[in-house]
Amino acid sequence: MSLIIIDAGYRIQTPVESQFPAQGIDGLTQAKAAHDAAGRERRVDADGENFTHLLEAENHARSRPPPKDIVYEKPAGIQERPRGITAEQIMSQPVHTIPRETTFQATWDRMEVLGVGHLITVDADNKPVGIISRSDVREHGKNSPVSIANFYSQQMIAASPDTEASLIAHALVEHHINAVPIFNNDEQLVGIVTRSDLLRLIITGAHLERWA
Repeated sequence: MSLIIIDAGYRIQTPVESQFPAQGIDGLTQAKAAHDAAGRERRVDADGENFTHLLEAENHARSRPPPKDIVYEKPAGIQERPRGITAEQIMSQPVHTIPRETTFQATWDRMEVLGVGHLITVDADNKPVGIISRSDVREHGKNSPVSIANFYSQQMIAASPDTEASLIAHALVEHHINAVPIFNNDEQLVGIVTRSDLLRLIITGAHLERWA
């Protein structure tokens, strides 16, 4: 599953990039030639090949019947790429929450007691509606008696338990965020992946061959 956006507790279909513009390093951006048409474009630009003739040749190749009685055997020593490490394998549980009417001071105290850097804000029905971080609290004052209701982030980049950790790491770097909540198919909050979780994975070296 790709990354999604949770806005005020509701999943929205807007692409992540439109709400969270990429801000990370250029090396993580996708190449132009990521789709099939890019190959045609390079050939036409480089060789001056007539595009109509190119399409006719490709259509002719597709129309030819496949050869019969050919059995494919995977060459010896070639192994399929193992499935990458998923969010479910590294996410922190349970996810700690806090009512959105809580003051900044009480929010900071809860973070200190739990030893966490993020809390999921919930409404009166205990539905996740946003996220607040230590930096958010510091910005407004650790001892402030003001409610966090108007200051927590209502939009969250989220993922599912089967989202690969490499995709989550990419999102953290590209969008300058520090945590990605994990929701299951029933849109229930089941975990959270933070930069600390990913760093712990690197430090322990567990299954790093499956990282990429």
